[in-house]
This record gives sequence, structure tokens and C-alpha cells, in this order.
Amino acid sequence: MIIGFIGAGKVGCTLAKYFSLSGFRIAGFFSRTYEHAQEASDFTQSKAYSSLGDLVNDCDCIFVTVSDSQILVVWQELCQLTIANKWIGHCSGLLTSHIFSQNKVVHPFAFSLHPLYAIYDRFGCYSAMPGVSFTLEANPKVISQLQALFTSLKNPLAVLSASKKPLYHAACVMLSNQVIALVQIGIELLNQCDLNSEFSEQAWHPLFLGNANNTCKLGVINALTGPIERGDIDTIKQHIMVMPDELRPIYKQLSTILLNISRKKHPNKNYRQLELELSS
Repeated sequence: MIIGFIGAGKVGCTLAKYFSLSGFRIAGFFSRTYEHAQEASDFTQSKAYSSLGDLVNDCDCIFVTVSDSQILVVWQELCQLTIANKWIGHCSGLLTSHIFSQNKVVHPFAFSLHPLYAIYDRFGCYSAMPGVSFTLEANPKVISQLQALFTSLKNPLAVLSASKKPLYHAACVMLSNQVIALVQIGIELLNQCDLNSEFSEQAWHPLFLGNANNTCKLGVINALTGPIERGDIDTIKQHIMVMPDELRPIYKQLSTILLNISRKKHPNKNYRQLELELSS
């Protein structure tokens, strides 16, 4: 199978490099900016295309790796070309393969393939891809063919229903982007403690990474530590007292979730007082 990429950004460059290292033939890239296509093709030892039609003609499978808002725009251009027997896919976590529709009929070889990874760099993320899981969404009639096409990747690959993609994407955001928001809250609170700035910038890293590693290794129940698990209501009261007004509801809501986890870990422990404190 020969694969081409429309869009030479972070996802396109990363997947093209990883696919090529996994044994796929990469035709190259088409991009609105030819310079970007050239950079991506140099990185993957493939071709930079100045014509969308030429890319399509050279490929069996086309990945549309542009921003979500531009996928439909690209699709409308593809519809003007000979794509009847081409696999057409995108990598959006939210959008489904149904976006590749013409006259309300979904392209028979349309699919979405989403990596569960925060690809933050055009040229530096491909080495992490062997450990990344993917979800595949497409017409059930072609799922087995797609699974066969991507077997050389060796990555965990799960089939996802189109109706579940919004919930799936929300889950991914909670596990990645929203975590950054919590980190920012913690950093801001540390900055208010009159600690040496150089100390504050680094000291929380082992705490954060150790907890993340324990959660991945042990699961949320066994990794849980802290005052909620202990039922330390006096500590929680002091936290709530000093928490800025705008953060107090967030602290209470997150603590309530931790309380529910604690009950699973210690089913015989009485957390009633702590529950009343968090709900007040």
C-alpha cells in the first residue's frame, strides 16, 4: 500500500515517519505551503507534491492530516478527483469517517485512525509511536480490511463506533489537556508560597511524574494517596479555608471524585463527615 499525506503538520509528519519505519511506502506530501511539504518529504525521504491530483494518482491510501476545520474543505477538493477506489482517512479524535460524504453517501473506503498521544512536534514524536494505541472508526463492512492493512504497525488497535467519538474525544482531552490545567493551578498555588522560584519550577516534577507513573502502573484505586483517602477532615478544612474563591468549587468537586475512589479502596471506612464537609 502506498500512502500519501495532505497536510504536513505535526500529525502528518509523525505518522508518515512512523509508517515508513513500519514498512509502509510513503509517496509524500501535499500542503498549502510547498515549503512545508518539502520539509516533511525531506524528513520522511519521500516526495513533495505541488499538485493534489498527482499525489492522489500515486497513492492507494490518502491521509488528510489537516486541522479538523479544514478536513471538509480538503474533501470537497478530493471529490473533484478520481478517488473511487482510494482509502481516504483522517486522524481527528472527534470527527467521524462520515465527513467523507458526497450527496449524503459516505465514501465506501473512508475511515478515521486516531492515535492516543499528544503529538506536540513535527519531527520529534515519531520515536514514541510504537507504544501508542490507536482507535479505528469506519463502515463495519471494511473494518476487517483496514485491520489487515494496518497489521504491520503492531500497535494496539481498537474499533470505535462513530456515535461514541465525541465521548471518546472528551475522555482523551480529560486525560491530556485538562491535566495541564490542573498542573497550572498547582504551579500558581506554589508561586504564592514565597518559595525560591528556581526551587518551585522543578520541585513538583517528581511528585507529578511519580503519581502519573503509579496511576498507569497500579490503576487509580491503588495509586491513590493523600488526605482524602486517609479521611483527614481537618486537613481538608484547612485546604478549603486557604483556597482562592474561584478555585474552591474545583477543589471540592475533584475531592468528591477522589472520595468515591477512596470508598472503593476502603469499603469499610466511614467517610460520612468528609462527604458533608465537601458538599457544604
